Amino acid sequence: MTVDYLNNPNQRTPCVLVLDASGSMGYNSHSGVVAIDELNAGLVEFENSLKADPAALTRVQVAIICVGGPNNNASLLLDWTDCTNFEAFKLVASGGTPLAEGILLAHETIERGKQELRAAGISYTRPWMFVISDGEPTSPDPLWQQAVQETIGAQQQKKVEVFPIAVQGANIQKMSQLSHRPPITLEGLKFRELFVWLTGSLSAAAKSRPGDDVKLPPTDPWRNVGI
Repeated sequence: MTVDYLNNPNQRTPCVLVLDASGSMGYNSHSGVVAIDELNAGLVEFENSLKADPAALTRVQVAIICVGGPNNNASLLLDWTDCTNFEAFKLVASGGTPLAEGILLAHETIERGKQELRAAGISYTRPWMFVISDGEPTSPDPLWQQAVQETIGAQQQKKVEVFPIAVQGANIQKMSQLSHRPPITLEGLKFRELFVWLTGSLSAAAKSRPGDDVKLPPTDPWRNVGI
């Protein structure tokens, strides 16, 4: 069982990660480091830091959508899972970047998750969506526009908070269309630092009441301030 509402009736903070596993993530950087390896190491750090945080451990739910990969599509690799049951797994870099498909799938996953929480009588804070990409979306333009419109509309209706994270090589102009927040550019391949920050941020959200403004920790450990 990946969620346990009977034994853990705490309020939940849902977070869906839309992760780019396209072929470009498998290339060596100038330093010889492979982006997908660092992303996978970041997911391990995410698991460890979530399980070390008492608030996150009992109040945060995670879902993961892979964009690209061996199937070259958008796939829900991890459905809603309480952090007590979250186990990191490895992504394999391959294919294109069907980012619009991944974003639309993330919205479907969020809405279904909220329905399940309501049906179980569990309160929840506004879900978060993190979109992490290093490339140009290969989605057809009409589908990209649909994803942008749905994402902006969902934020305006306070259905979700969206955080675009641009890895080196990402199309900043397109990622900036996804949120009222400007995309944050990752410094180098600091995925581990990013996921430690994400844990702290989710922990803060998990301790809040629905509708509260959440003060997030500084992004200095992982963001590229020169961009």
